[in-house]
Amino acid sequence: MFKTLLPGIERRYALAGSIFGAFLPTICLVADHVTQTEIHESIFDFSVPTATALALMPVFFGVGFYQIGRSKAQLMRELNQRRQTERLLAHEAHHDRLTGLSNRCCLERDIQTLVEASGKGAHSALLLLDLDRFKFVNDSLGHDAGDLLLATIACRLKHTLSPAAQVYRLGGDEFVVTIPGSPSQGKVEDVCRTICRLFEVPMDLKGNRVTSGCSIGIALIADADCKTRELLKRADAALYEAKAIPGNSYRFFDAVLAADIEARASIERDLTRAIDAQEFFLEYQPIVGVESGSVRAFEALLRWRHPDKGIILPDVFIPAAEKTGLILPLGSWVVREACRQASGWPAPTGVVVNVASAQFRDRGFVDHVKHCLDEAGLAPGRLTVEVTEAVFSSDDAAVCEGLRALRAHGIRVALDDFGIGFSSINNLRTFPIDQLTVDRSFARAMMESKREADLVDIILKLGQTFQVTTTVKGIESEEQLDFIRQRGACEAQGYLISAPVPAADVPTFLARPESRLSA
Repeated sequence: MFKTLLPGIERRYALAGSIFGAFLPTICLVADHVTQTEIHESIFDFSVPTATALALMPVFFGVGFYQIGRSKAQLMRELNQRRQTERLLAHEAHHDRLTGLSNRCCLERDIQTLVEASGKGAHSALLLLDLDRFKFVNDSLGHDAGDLLLATIACRLKHTLSPAAQVYRLGGDEFVVTIPGSPSQGKVEDVCRTICRLFEVPMDLKGNRVTSGCSIGIALIADADCKTRELLKRADAALYEAKAIPGNSYRFFDAVLAADIEARASIERDLTRAIDAQEFFLEYQPIVGVESGSVRAFEALLRWRHPDKGIILPDVFIPAAEKTGLILPLGSWVVREACRQASGWPAPTGVVVNVASAQFRDRGFVDHVKHCLDEAGLAPGRLTVEVTEAVFSSDDAAVCEGLRALRAHGIRVALDDFGIGFSSINNLRTFPIDQLTVDRSFARAMMESKREADLVDIILKLGQTFQVTTTVKGIESEEQLDFIRQRGACEAQGYLISAPVPAADVPTFLARPESRLSA
């Protein structure tokens, strides 16, 4: 009540000082009267100056106490302001400014609590979310729209998930949801499906309706010694697998995935040593003319002779080489070795070398190929550089310049695996291509499905339209060979002709009469 009547602390101090100033003279006079043995005059007989001083005493003390209260009030205001600033800084240190969600720092703190609970038998779940089309929104609609997308997703997550689930933003387009306690796998899957449905609802972004998918990686806090970094690493590994599944999807980190990751990590660790130890070698599979039956070229196929694991095929180690950047020195070795070995074959037998996208983006790649040809003494026309359409996803101008430079030097360019990925007719129109290669997956399917047969027919007609050589891989039967012959294919490759042969056996293979495929 007292604070309500006098809200200012300096006013309360002034009132206290005035009261003290009023009672102090009286107290002093009473004390003096008690100590005097004789009273010669009344205690109320004052001179004018004394009376004036006594009357002004409440004012003096009131003003003095007011100044003291004012100083204290200023100090308290500064302390309160400092506390507010500290609270604001603490909030900003643990929250994302764009979405208002807790951030990574807060997540690390909270995970420690969940880890401690895991030692008592609770197995909490951590969900790592990644938006599938965030870069598209940023690039096409601008960063403001991208920020609005993140804020909208954050709002939906907070208002849809149960209060027990905590939502965090790690940065970029990554979010984390933690489910405390010991949720069953079914419960976690229900939460994942709920989140996926949130992303299926269109969002209005600056007048544009946008639908953004998501992928979710799930890791369980199953042991008390699990660290934040390790937990996020597990969830990220599961997220990587989930992103390979079309549409909104989720994946648990489990023992099988852990074993796969360890196997890939082992491959990555061994790659550098393998290059230095010269454990890689090439085998060659012949490519023949469909009408003539004669060998036109050999495709160079990379193999790894691992000291412990035996022969490892490229499907196993090429992804690891691309991830670690070792694809560049490895690819450079393949080009040099293929040119060196092909130079010993009788002309005009050629060699086909597969080139990864990372190699083709290397500015020195064209010069390296030219140097390998000069070093081996191989005619440029006997070398075919084979690329997939993934190479066109990079800088179109740089790719086109590189392809034209290769062809200007007399090197042939083949477009590999046509039809299995994003195949664009515009790439055939835009980029200088000499050869179109039909993926081996079509060879068997075209004999079992009219739809697949029609697709192969269309691809072969595209080759005829653009006047490029067409090669069909995976030919394993006479029926398949007859099928592509009737539809105008130029070349065939597969086990019907021959399995891959060691480099040392290529001259022998060429010299055998049976190496010529009968028409």
